[in-house]
Amino acid sequence: MLHLLAETPTGPLAADAVEGLQGLDYVVVGVYLLGVLAVGVYFSRHQSRSEDYFVGGRQMPWLAVGLSIMASLLSTISYLASPGEMIKNGPTMALAWLVVPFVFVVVSFVWLPFLMKLKLTSVYEYLDRRFGARAGKLASILFVFVLRLFWMGMVVLTASVAVADITYASVARLVGSDFGLQTWTLIVLTSVGTLATLYTVLGGIKAVIWTDVVQTVILIAGAILTLVIIISDTGTGPVDWWNTMSDKAGGGHEFPPLWSWDLGERNVIGFAVMHSAFWYLCTFLGDQVAMQRYFTMNSLKSAVRSNVVNFSCDLVIMILLALCGMALLTYYLQNPAEIVDGISDPQEAGVADRVFPHFIGHHLPVGAAGLVVAALFAAAMSSLDSGINSVATVLIVDFVRKKHPDISDERELVLARKLSVVVGVGCTAMAAGLMFLPDDLNIIDASARTFNCALGPLASMFLVGMFLPHVGETAILVATACGTLIALVVSWWSELVVGLGLDSVVAESNPGTFLILPLSAVGTFLIAAVLGSVLPSADLERTRKLTWRAVVKGDDFDGSETTSAPE
Repeated sequence: MLHLLAETPTGPLAADAVEGLQGLDYVVVGVYLLGVLAVGVYFSRHQSRSEDYFVGGRQMPWLAVGLSIMASLLSTISYLASPGEMIKNGPTMALAWLVVPFVFVVVSFVWLPFLMKLKLTSVYEYLDRRFGARAGKLASILFVFVLRLFWMGMVVLTASVAVADITYASVARLVGSDFGLQTWTLIVLTSVGTLATLYTVLGGIKAVIWTDVVQTVILIAGAILTLVIIISDTGTGPVDWWNTMSDKAGGGHEFPPLWSWDLGERNVIGFAVMHSAFWYLCTFLGDQVAMQRYFTMNSLKSAVRSNVVNFSCDLVIMILLALCGMALLTYYLQNPAEIVDGISDPQEAGVADRVFPHFIGHHLPVGAAGLVVAALFAAAMSSLDSGINSVATVLIVDFVRKKHPDISDERELVLARKLSVVVGVGCTAMAAGLMFLPDDLNIIDASARTFNCALGPLASMFLVGMFLPHVGETAILVATACGTLIALVVSWWSELVVGLGLDSVVAESNPGTFLILPLSAVGTFLIAAVLGSVLPSADLERTRKLTWRAVVKGDDFDGSETTSAPE
């Protein structure tokens, strides 16, 4: 499994270190967990229509939505991987966040004016209208089964492994039994999945958004608290951390090159910037988890305001996590005696992602450790609850309503809750299965090589629909299949080369992890553009009405003028 799961630490600790959580820590975690469950119970009384369950009656406040978007997309993967990435590979990925202002402009003034005017519940309804039922269903399937179910499983697993690693020693002492770290991880994993599923099923999107608000505060507080404690204990600060990070002779990293023509080189600023830009642009166009939040508001003005909150908080938390990575690397390089067995070298392959959880469990004071563990839970649950609700929404809107157009609102709400339970259970089971992933993948690389394979082609389907009216359904279906294949080939290049016996002819090294999204997204778009000339849309007059210019600039467009394309 991902290298976060290791043997129980048994080595020597510093005199003031604490192995595992204490009573007060568990109280803090317990209060948090009961609090989010209470939110779900509260909003369960305000769910009378499926519209409430899916989009909150389109009356959610922009501030809460902005915080929810940030929390939903951050996840435990980013919360742990960002410090781990800084420790193992240096500042490459952190520098990629410089694209955030550019992305904000594109999302706020290109994506949102278009999608908000369509008055969607599932973002894939647009692809159904623009191309046809098969294209809409393909996009929905890619979202549900390739992008989000796997992603949610990874989120639950990552959080559970980290929490289990932190708490195992104290729990084992409490029960007086050495029942094994893997068993405890499964218990934590099941608990996280069950609780997130429960309050999501009860409260719908309103519970998701308001719990995300609380979770955002906890996420930021946890990162700040870690930095404050390191500053207090070591007397060092950001300048010292940067000096250590950039001192290769002392265990740091060389400053990454701006560009490289070697596509197998990972730590290149240009590649990271491209990946970051494409991830943001693709996520805020083709991903229901992000877009559904905007659909809970009743105006473009509110959506843009929520975007200001989202990107501002996103930038703040990413800077904090990058600082955590530099601070933790400095701390352990300066205090190697405080590294226990299993963390022999903070930069060793398969170790960097465990450094943050290790510090939480062994060096944070009582109470503070509980808060940061609550932050790990918050990062996982804010992503899981969003995924559960979004997947249920897509299944209802894009499949159930198509097959049963006369379904009653009451029946739809009941079915949505049942599907949410199924999705939650499925994600929890997926997380358990992912425990057996190869040990040599770090979180960033594992994520990019799996669920990001669907994100680029999904977003390109929207771009083609918005800007290339001549492309019809057959062309976009073939292009999307080709784009997904490109992503898979780039992701698993070395394994394919070796498996096919071509390692003596073709370079074995993988194209960089950061190139998966750009190559698959651009490839899908270009293939669709070419095929559209050969296999043009059968109804050009209708498709032109669903392009960006027609929707955004058409003053008489009200979102209901277009129906599904003919099957």
